[in-house]
Amino acid sequence: LDLVGVSTVHGNTSGDNTFANARACLAYLALAHVPCHKGQAKPLCRPEISCPEIHGQSGLDALDGSPLFPAAGPDACRVADENVRCIQAMYEAVVAANGAGRKLTLVATGALTNVALLLSVYPELADEAAHQFEVVLMGGCYGLGNTGPVAEFNIQIDPEAAKVVFESGARLTMVPLEVTHTALATAEVLSRIGEQTPLRAKLCDLLCFFKESYRSHFGFEDPPLHDPCAVAYVIAPALFEAEHIRVDIETGSSLCQGQTVCDRHNLKKKPKNATVCFSMQVEKFWDLMLDAIDTCEREREKQLSS
Repeated sequence: LDLVGVSTVHGNTSGDNTFANARACLAYLALAHVPCHKGQAKPLCRPEISCPEIHGQSGLDALDGSPLFPAAGPDACRVADENVRCIQAMYEAVVAANGAGRKLTLVATGALTNVALLLSVYPELADEAAHQFEVVLMGGCYGLGNTGPVAEFNIQIDPEAAKVVFESGARLTMVPLEVTHTALATAEVLSRIGEQTPLRAKLCDLLCFFKESYRSHFGFEDPPLHDPCAVAYVIAPALFEAEHIRVDIETGSSLCQGQTVCDRHNLKKKPKNATVCFSMQVEKFWDLMLDAIDTCEREREKQLSS
């Protein structure tokens, strides 16, 4: 994969925190050259909601409650031009990639506010004949939710944005909770990651923080790893069982706002609009993760020694 940019959005914590966390990650992980764009700080038309009980006050806490990565200094990594809006930068990245004969995939692992604005301002991105563009998102569920009875957090905090994205006509793949809840960081997985280097120790620290949160709130003995599942789909879609179906977003109900209504049997006879993943080859997923950690460590060593 060629990571051409990162944008941040409200959700696990405030917009300011997610931007600071993204910069800290890029600086620490030897990706300081990747431009980081500050996206939307609140939903399209609802009050902002965050989730400190799961992710800590910073949104990326270590087990002791401190931020996982050191804050990035003003010159530690590339900050995008503040005069260029996040969605404009996204659009320009699509055009540049397509101009070079490559597809651009937007991986959304938070609220879909930025993506909804992108597809509203540049609806031509949904035209597959004109643009090689795809959205792969971690979010939604077809059964039980996590922060609502039948709603997953990323969709629930801005359901109107999700509705815009799912009805945009853009090529779209959804990696829901039912899949990410199989990517459990078991004791065996933690042992494979190890703690013999600063990076590996931080990753284990993060997973152990998440483990305590998930155990106390959801009764999981081992924590699931959500967002990397969406990236894994981009790298190796053959690891997933998926179907192209109809998905609608509930925005009007006080009981189930943010529900992703997955019509797998086409009962409503509406046009299919999303590829939904239903299972993943978990062992091969963790092989990908461990390979990624190895690669990251090599790149960090190069940077630290230069």
